[in-house]
Amino acid sequence: MKRVSGRPSPVDALPPVSARRQRVVRIFFGLMAVGLAVTLIAQCILTASEGRSLANTFSYFTIQSNVLVLVTSALMCVRPRPSGSTWWRLLRLAALAGITVTGIVYVLFLARSVHLTGLAAVYNQVFHHASPLLTLIGFFLVEPRQGFRRGDLAFLVWPVLWLAYTMIRGAFFDPRFTGFAPEPSNYPYPFLDPATAPPVEIVGSIAFVFALLLMVGIGYLVADRHKPFGDRSRSR
Repeated sequence: MKRVSGRPSPVDALPPVSARRQRVVRIFFGLMAVGLAVTLIAQCILTASEGRSLANTFSYFTIQSNVLVLVTSALMCVRPRPSGSTWWRLLRLAALAGITVTGIVYVLFLARSVHLTGLAAVYNQVFHHASPLLTLIGFFLVEPRQGFRRGDLAFLVWPVLWLAYTMIRGAFFDPRFTGFAPEPSNYPYPFLDPATAPPVEIVGSIAFVFALLLMVGIGYLVADRHKPFGDRSRSR
């Protein structure tokens, strides 16, 4: 049956994706999903073997961002054509912005505090360098247009909830993170810890990160609309 309304669905408004590009999307994002899944499982095994908290591991914004990249990469491998649905656009934009800001903040503020060796150093490189870089490459060179809209900036609800959870957990539940500070901390990142950073610095750091998330999200939204490539139907 044909639709009575002449208004196109979100997926109809997107350019078609050729079979060749779909294969490329499947391969690229399938490899990304497998690589991240293996690294994440290996990190969990290492964390458990060292007697550290798995709850703390998944409380890092870095890990949550990588999980979003893993999930969205796996979904694109299974379905390389954009669905056009709101939940998918929110999930994908959250993954893109989250992992990009993870890489930026790590390089600018956190890398100098990390002194890891062995497998821990390898996993750290994957989460903070390889994943953000491959996500950028995938978005600009492989991923088809997703049709992001201004309303998809609502993905910022996730970082707000993460921040509330982090500050409440640190203030009342003594989680004892051992990642970036020389001494155990109740907060995953030094710039959030009231014991080491003054209130003005904490507020400034939060404002900076959220402004960065917003700008990066807008950047992806605009870039998605103006991607230089796109599969177009050819009639012969």
